[in-house]
Amino acid sequence: MLIILIFIIIMGSVLYKVNIFRESYTGKTSQKMIIIGFILLLIVLLAIKPNFISDYLGEENDIYNKYLVDAILEGKLSISIEPSEELKNLENPYDPNQREGVELSFDTAYYNGQYYVYFGIVPAILIFVPFKLLTGFYLPTNIGTFLFVSLSMIASTMLIIQIYKRWFKKIPFNLLFLFIITGCISGLYIWNTWRMWAYELTLMSGYFFVQLGLVCMFKATNDKEKVNLKYLFLACLSMALAVGCRPTLVLASILLLPFLYIILKQAYQNKSLKKPLLASIIPYIIVAIPLMLYNYARFGSILEFGAKYQLTIVDVTDLSERYKDIPKGMYQYLLEPPHLKEEYPYIYTDYSTEGHTANYCNGGIVCGILFFNLTIISCIFLYKYYKKVKDPILKGMMITLPIVGIVMCMLDVYMGGTIQRYAVDFFWMFSIVAMIIWFLMYENAKKESTKKIILITVLILVGISILINFVGTFINAEINYLETFLPEVFQFFEF
Repeated sequence: MLIILIFIIIMGSVLYKVNIFRESYTGKTSQKMIIIGFILLLIVLLAIKPNFISDYLGEENDIYNKYLVDAILEGKLSISIEPSEELKNLENPYDPNQREGVELSFDTAYYNGQYYVYFGIVPAILIFVPFKLLTGFYLPTNIGTFLFVSLSMIASTMLIIQIYKRWFKKIPFNLLFLFIITGCISGLYIWNTWRMWAYELTLMSGYFFVQLGLVCMFKATNDKEKVNLKYLFLACLSMALAVGCRPTLVLASILLLPFLYIILKQAYQNKSLKKPLLASIIPYIIVAIPLMLYNYARFGSILEFGAKYQLTIVDVTDLSERYKDIPKGMYQYLLEPPHLKEEYPYIYTDYSTEGHTANYCNGGIVCGILFFNLTIISCIFLYKYYKKVKDPILKGMMITLPIVGIVMCMLDVYMGGTIQRYAVDFFWMFSIVAMIIWFLMYENAKKESTKKIILITVLILVGISILINFVGTFINAEINYLETFLPEVFQFFEF
């Protein structure tokens, strides 16, 4: 606790005493350099962190970067791994109990005697196939994943700044910077760089495209009199591409509705409805039609991406009872406190499925997102500050973000279980809502002393969140990272 207290005092002193942080963010070079330097520092720290799990990185064993790429280049739907006769003869090949001891390609989709890759195809089309064509080599999946990790940090920061510039220009830079930190926390970047395989690749690429879509939508609506059709097209294209990374992200397009309402209202008044409609619809058509044809050709359904047929640790062909798991699973994802133990490092990862149905997957939960980012506590004041907001887009965001976040959480529980990395699907939505509410609190505060209390409160919450993230994900996530690679440092943090 002493270390985190010292850290909070130092960070608070810098943010409150240094003039550049006390001013509003105006985009001056010095302020931009602080943000850029912070993001680059995080990227470098993640880049030099050794990759703990290397089993997935061998080119010959990677169903995504090699076998999927080969299938695309050869014009095939299935990958070139031949299923064993034992697997073909099973009554239910999706049942882990029946598959015990049977040779198979794990984490593939198995359908009609063939293996398929069910992980989103968009990253393969955008970067893995072009890399193979240009170089003759297979791009390692961890490199592709890290690229999207880096891009998502940038896009997340851009989104936060766009929200600030649209509605909260009088808020001081120090408060904005604290929420840029929480934006990075919401990406669960440490957790999603333990392994950096197809799971993390599709999660982080989908996350990036959703963030980018919202950034482009802000730029499309900067002019209150006229919509920027180029950015509108890019916003919808990005959201459509997110679905090709992770199908459940189709729900993220709902977040565009507050903006589209204003766009269509402007277009109607200016009698130019056709162009905005085409700019919104055509990107979805460009992405959706090939995806649906691809799905139908492989699995006989335009809406089946292959997840139903995956060979994984549970049988996912029958989810009829999984609805019973939704309440507890949502509690784990959203509100569950850190799991504490008496001995160092004091926090442990919970893999228990007690209270869930028999066919449930708990891939490891340290705590709910509330404790990874304690500023989310401000969401309890959502209704109070929603009533104070006049801008229709901001009001729409304050409603759509938590609603979509809750539904996404429910889908993750129902279709995947409770796995910490999946929280990236919805974590950022609650973090953005929380940031908006804190900004509104600050703006509505009449006394400077109250504003100072708000700043100090956010600073403390962010500091404690950093501690929980460090202990929960860097010392005791899927592996005890420091104890494995830096035992002296691990012992240093014991208190």
